[in-house]
Formats: sequence, C-alpha cells, structure tokens
Amino acid sequence: MLVRRKLYVVVAIAVVLLLMLASQSIQRRHILPLSIAYSRAIASSRDTVVEPNVAPAVLSHPSLPPSTIFSEADVEKEKKEEEDNKEENKEHREVKFQNPKSCGCSDSCISDLQLSVWFSDHYNSSQQPILHAKNNNFDPDAIAWWQGLQRSDNDHTLKEVMAKMFQVISPPPVDTTPVNKRCRKCAVVGNSGNLRWSGHGKLIDSHNFIIRMNKAVTQGFEKDVGNRTTHHFLYPESAVDVQHGVNLVLLPFKLKDLEWLTSALSTGHIKRTYMRVRDRVGADRDKVLVVNPVFFKYVHDHWTEHHGRYPSTGMLAIVFALHTCDQVSVFGYGADKMGNWHHYWEENPYGGAFRKTGVHNADFETDVIHRLDKEGKIKFYL
Repeated sequence: MLVRRKLYVVVAIAVVLLLMLASQSIQRRHILPLSIAYSRAIASSRDTVVEPNVAPAVLSHPSLPPSTIFSEADVEKEKKEEEDNKEENKEHREVKFQNPKSCGCSDSCISDLQLSVWFSDHYNSSQQPILHAKNNNFDPDAIAWWQGLQRSDNDHTLKEVMAKMFQVISPPPVDTTPVNKRCRKCAVVGNSGNLRWSGHGKLIDSHNFIIRMNKAVTQGFEKDVGNRTTHHFLYPESAVDVQHGVNLVLLPFKLKDLEWLTSALSTGHIKRTYMRVRDRVGADRDKVLVVNPVFFKYVHDHWTEHHGRYPSTGMLAIVFALHTCDQVSVFGYGADKMGNWHHYWEENPYGGAFRKTGVHNADFETDVIHRLDKEGKIKFYL
C-alpha cells in the first residue's frame, strides 16, 4: 500500500515536470522570434542614425525629378538650340537696327549706310551742311583751313560777320533729317556740254528739287536741261539774279563772301572781292541758304581726299545733295562725248575753263561721281 502511494507521487511529479517542460517550449517558440525582431529593429534604427553609409555628395544634391533629368546628348542638343535662338535673335536685332527705311522712297535711301561699305566710310551723317545763326559748333582747324582758301582782307571775326548777315537774311528753315514717310528726289544739274542734245529736260523737271549752279541758263535749252530750279548755287564771282521762289545757296570760299551776301541784299557797298563782282543780286531774303564753311573741309577730307586745293562747286553741290536729299540724280558733269570740257550754252567746245584752273582735280572728282553711281547712291546720267 505504501509502495503504491509512493508510485503515485512519483508519477504526479513526473507529469508536473512534463507540463512545465511543455510550457517552456511553447514560450520559446512565440516569444523568442519577437524579441529577435525587436532587437533587429532597434539595431537597424541605430545604424541609420549613428552610422550613415550614404555618400555625402548624394546627401547634398538630392535626386531631381525625372522630367528634369537629361542625357548628355539631350543637354548638348538643348545648348545648341539656345545658341541658335540667341544668334537668330541677334540677327533680327541687327536687321531691325541696320535696315529701317530712313526715308519714304520705295527702293533706296541715301542715308541707308549698310548697303555700301565704301560710302559709309566717306559719309558722315553728323555733318551740318547749312550754316545756322547759332549752335554751329565750328571746328577751329576746319575754319582755319577754310580761311586760307582765298585771300580776304578782313578785320572782322566770323562770328561778327555772321551776326550782321543774319540780320539781313532769315535763319534757314531747312530740315535735312530723313523722314520715313517722305521721299525727297533731287536733280543736281551741272553745266557740262554733254547736256546738249541729251533730251533730259523732262526727266530733270520731274524731281522734287532741282539744283543748278553758277551762271547756268535754261532759256533756249529746256529740252535738254529742263526749266525748273529750286536751288541755285553761286559765289560772288559767279553771281546771277535768282528767280522769285528759288533758294539762293551761297558757297562762301572766304569771309569776304559772307560780307558780300549781306551787302548784295541790302546796301550794295561791296563791289570787289579779289575781282570785280556784282554789287547787288536779286533773290528772296527768306530763301537764302549759306553752306557751312566746315562742310568745305569735310568734302575736301572725305570725298576729294585732298586732290586739288579745294572741291569744285559741282562736287560741293553733289555732296550737299547727299546730305539733304533721299535720292539724287546727277546730270551735266564731266567732258562731252568728244572729251571736251565746256559749258552747254557755249559755242566754243574747246573752252575747258574748269579743267584749266588747276584749283580742282576734275579727273578725281569725276571718278568719285562714277563710284557713287556704282555704289547705287546716285544715278549718273551722261
């Protein structure tokens, strides 16, 4: 009986021990994986915060969105397109700057300089061809050169002589600035014998402005030279009466010429310069223009290039027209078809007074006129 009880106790203890072992086995299966996961999570967290293994460059430059990421080929293509666009815009700006129509003429304007490098090298748009009562901004060197062209016994200054002159004549109303809605077509008519039998009369008269010079006549030669005149260039020694409504344009080769103009339109007291001259001249006082003395030096330096002592009346008239007109046609310059230099109203074709003076270089001036025609800045009719 006692032995049986002891056996029961041993069996009970064994069962309890088995139950305890089974319980521990179950706990190990469920609790240990959770603890391992937990520890791994903590370790991972510590690795991220304490021991970064990402390159610093990547941290400082985060990745761009896919839409802004390009291959090298794409980048090069984009750069080329940008450069092409810049160049195209630059060309448009240059065209806009260089090629505006400076006048209202349909085909060309003298003041459009980009069409001829040669012309732009000679032409100075800042030149003031007409003498004004004030604000002339004289170049002292140019005035000194001008005063040495012809002898002039005078104790007065240019400023004093001008002050008296503009008490007699009106300040010039002429505006030489090109206007994009206006086309001023000018005919510069020389006195060459090559005008005889030319038949240019109607063509000359069709221009807005017609410039003649010195002792030019039209009566009896209308078929060849026309009969209209808007501007007549002269100096004291070549003076003639100018019709009503025509602009008298004085070419002063010396200070005495300005005094003569004042006298010829008022008192008439000056009767000589270096030779006998007309003491009076018929002209409208409000239509008198005087070429700026500095303009003489400009033509001498830039156009005749010191060939001859100073430019001729004909050359000065052409360059004057280049600065005051939008298109220029030139008639009656140079020798006739036989090579003779004379005036169209003269019966002696062998006179050649212009060529014999030695003051002007007729051949060089003729070459300049032909070059102007070649460059498309004038139309030269022979």
